[in-house]
Amino acid sequence: MKTKNVVIKFLIAILVLYSSYFSFVTTAQAQTSIPLMVMPARQEITVDPGEQKVITLNFYNKSDDPITGFFQAADFIVENNNGTPRLFDNPADAPSKYAASNWFTLFYDRATLPAHDKVSLQTTINVPLDANPGGRYVAVFFEQGANIPQALGGSEEVGVGTTSRIASLVYIKVNGPITEKSLVSRFFVPFFFEYGPIKVETDILNRGDYHVKPNGVITMSNVFGGVVDQAQLDSQNIFPDTSRGYENELGAKWMAGRYKIDLTASYGEQGQALTASTYVWVFPWRVAAAVLLALIIVYIALSNLFRNLSTKETNLEKELEKEKVEIEKLKEALRKKRE
Repeated sequence: MKTKNVVIKFLIAILVLYSSYFSFVTTAQAQTSIPLMVMPARQEITVDPGEQKVITLNFYNKSDDPITGFFQAADFIVENNNGTPRLFDNPADAPSKYAASNWFTLFYDRATLPAHDKVSLQTTINVPLDANPGGRYVAVFFEQGANIPQALGGSEEVGVGTTSRIASLVYIKVNGPITEKSLVSRFFVPFFFEYGPIKVETDILNRGDYHVKPNGVITMSNVFGGVVDQAQLDSQNIFPDTSRGYENELGAKWMAGRYKIDLTASYGEQGQALTASTYVWVFPWRVAAAVLLALIIVYIALSNLFRNLSTKETNLEKELEKEKVEIEKLKEALRKKRE
């Protein structure tokens, strides 16, 4: 009996711990998710050295409760080929070439967003007289919390898209002589496909001073130069010193032969060109082998049938010839009897 009571108490303790853990996880997830929206989510502005510019950002609270938090401007860069921004809460950690958070003056640094309402944040951008031409990238974000935290530093940087903050990305272009240079760093198609469609992988690298948004098309042509299919490149920003990866599919399932894949794109204010080409073979060899085997079987069967028919016909002709000889012999015998 004592053993049974101990087991029951143990099971109850496990259930209580599990329920407590589940409640804690659910509460933590609810607390880290803030139902906010910012407009505009991203914007591009052009400034001159020494210019002062004012922008307005609107932060919307879509929840049923007011949300208190703080506003902050942070530099960001893009390091991967997926276009994911990386924020620097500490300005000292940001690459100086693309940093401009210290140009931003926020009208206020904390606020309470009313339920189902918005707060408009005015931000003044003071561009230094000695600002170098090119791109600068800043995120203005709202983060839920009562106090403004200290800079997190490089090891605890939080990217845009986390559930604890909502950010508006500001792309700044400082006028002046800007280098625009991009290239196709990778244009890959496997040498052989058994079936379509054909998967094409493209990487475009930006070596310029400002982000670019290439516009282009990938074309598939047959051996006669006829266009088989085309696909547009996604309209995506490529930040300086960063590459962007694209994936496209061309063609149908059933194809056969050698095909040429061409990339033609343009970028920048001068419409500079990006081109690349490659070739691919497509042949459904297993289906072709099955069809060939079926044809061979049909050929052998028809050949045997024809041979059997020919043999039967030859034998029949021989039998008829024998019967003709017998008939002639009978005729000759009857004739002799009559005589």
